[in-house]
Amino acid sequence: MRIQIARISRFLLGLVFIFSGFVKAVDPWGSQFKLEDYFFAFGWDWAVPYALVLGITLSMVEFLIGICFVFGLRPKLSLLGAILLMLIFLPLTLYLAITNVVTDCGCFGDAIKMTNWQTFIKNVVFTIMLIPIYLERKRLKPVLHSRIQWVIIVIFGFFILGISVYSLRHLPLIDFLPYKAGLSLKPDSTVKDQYFVTYKNKKTGQIKEYPADNFPWNDSVWMSEHEFVSQRIVPGKKPPYMFSVFNDMDLDVSNQVISYPDYQFMIVSYDLRKVPKKAVEKIELFIHTSESKNIATCILTANEKSEADSLKHEYQWEAPTYFSDDVVLKMMVRSNPGIVLMYDGVILKKWAWRDAPDLNKLDIISLKDKYIKSKSP
Repeated sequence: MRIQIARISRFLLGLVFIFSGFVKAVDPWGSQFKLEDYFFAFGWDWAVPYALVLGITLSMVEFLIGICFVFGLRPKLSLLGAILLMLIFLPLTLYLAITNVVTDCGCFGDAIKMTNWQTFIKNVVFTIMLIPIYLERKRLKPVLHSRIQWVIIVIFGFFILGISVYSLRHLPLIDFLPYKAGLSLKPDSTVKDQYFVTYKNKKTGQIKEYPADNFPWNDSVWMSEHEFVSQRIVPGKKPPYMFSVFNDMDLDVSNQVISYPDYQFMIVSYDLRKVPKKAVEKIELFIHTSESKNIATCILTANEKSEADSLKHEYQWEAPTYFSDDVVLKMMVRSNPGIVLMYDGVILKKWAWRDAPDLNKLDIISLKDKYIKSKSP
């Protein structure tokens, strides 16, 4: 009976480790950003340059431990690896649950969001599930020959590493982030802010709230018997992932930029200082080609205005520049820079800078028709 419990626990844990490693591997930039959050929170700024390599390595380790658990490969080594991970993550997630210095542990990337307490409880459960595997470790023997086991592990290792490299150079193989093609960021014009006013009856002292467009303001007798107390505004519901965009005068131009009524390419760079030299030349050519075809182009960045102006001049990127939060820009497109095609507030397609589309071949009308229904009868 104990051996069966151990096998079931090992198989279930294996599936979880495979899933956890895979969702991190398809988004190595996300793993880097999350590890950077940890390093900054703990004051380990020296470790920031190693965040990307560490993130890819961690995803590979988790994935391969999962493969070993599911297929019964190198049972002692994989068990030791799982125990070591729990020895690290169990106290770490307890600390996070108590202090909340990092609000999301990132244990399942952006595929599944969990609170810090949920993450800690999950790790407690996983640690308990390791106990029967440890107790029955001598009876959990591999079926395959040692060399065959290593061959399988190496094959899966190259597989998961290949996914990380591909997603690193292009865009995540599977996008778990909210800013997918088809998402509308345009506010509903029928949804408006609601205004309420509160008046007090001078004689009775009764205080009552009224809709701002439905109280007897034109009744002179009523107005003489009441005095104004306060006003309340209930903001209209906005799209869940709409974000703020500012111009170089710090004015909020979110609606004008996001809801641009025609085709628009956004060159999104959360940090213009980190744009590769090859990307500079490619984006320069892309902006020039876009303008020649009368397709609007703008730059969206999180840099300071003076810094952005200087770098844009150096790069010779002749396009209007707007500013937004770096976290939002990292979620919008992982590549730095990335290209986002929008139409009337709807995301039509995204590219990494390496995959900048050939505008002579890109069928933007088909992309629009795919996500936006025609308003014509």
